Order: sequence, then structure tokens, then C-alpha cells
Amino acid sequence: MKVLAEFATPDAALHALAAVKSLGYLDVATHAPFPLTTEEAHAPHGSLPLALLAGGAGLTGVAAGYVVQWWANVASYPLNIGGRPFHAAAAFVPATFETLCLLATAGVFLGFLLFERLPRLWQPEFEIEGFERSSVDRFWVVLNAGKTTVEQVTRDLVPLNPLRIVVSEGDA
Repeated sequence: MKVLAEFATPDAALHALAAVKSLGYLDVATHAPFPLTTEEAHAPHGSLPLALLAGGAGLTGVAAGYVVQWWANVASYPLNIGGRPFHAAAAFVPATFETLCLLATAGVFLGFLLFERLPRLWQPEFEIEGFERSSVDRFWVVLNAGKTTVEQVTRDLVPLNPLRIVVSEGDA
């Protein structure tokens, strides 16, 4: 269950954000036309699961690229061209590297879509009347109630003078 508070100015939203964080709410999000804090503007970089997925896909690309070339040049159809050995590993490096890049990039792209649960074309917040103004001139602070009751979260938000408080049933 989410509790959303709408504010008219970025200063009011920043004050509310600081206040709810000082009250101990950890799962707090904002919806605004621009980043409200330097924390949001400079969000943490990197994701270990995504990095592991990219590394695994890249290593798969190295193995697949090398094995395909080895099979074609050594096992399947060996040709003696200019006296070079059938297994000329140095000749396999460029295509192997390109296969690494291709599969690592594909892994990052698909992993990002998977981990971010994209494409999400609908969220419960979109059903709130006036929420579309969060991309123009309104500022929303969103609290995940978690184990706290909605009444307690609402009591904590009322002293911050929001324009309105909305309770959303969605958990996405």
C-alpha cells in the first residue's frame, strides 16, 4: 500500500522528503519534473546482477565465437592456405572480440529490461486524478506504508501541509 502526498513547490516537497526520512521511512520515492535532490541527480551507479549477466553473456560470446571459428577452420573444412596452420588462434581474435561485445551488450539490454520489469505501460499511480502534472508542475512524495498503518503514515504527512494525500492500493 502506497501513500502519496502532492506538493505545489519543490521546496515543500524537499522539506517533506527530509521530514519523512527523519521519521524513519526508508522506502520513499518522488515524482517530479526534475530531480529534487543531488542524491536523485547522482543516483548510485552499477548493478551487480546486471554486471554478472553481462560478464556471463560476454564469456559465452567468447566461447561461441572461438568454437565456431575453430570448427569451421580445423574440424569441418580445413584448408591449407599459404602454409598457415589450421588452428591459427591469432586470426580468431577479432571475430571473437566482436562476438563478446555483441552478446555482452545484448545481455545488458535484456537484463535491464528484465530487472527493471520493463516495459511497464501502467502503474496504479497513473489512475490518480492530476498525477500527470508530476511531469509539469507538481511534486509528489510517495511512501510505501509497509508494516505501518495507512492512518499512521497519513498522520505523519498532515503536518507537512500537502495539497492532498492519496492512498494507492498498488504495490508496483
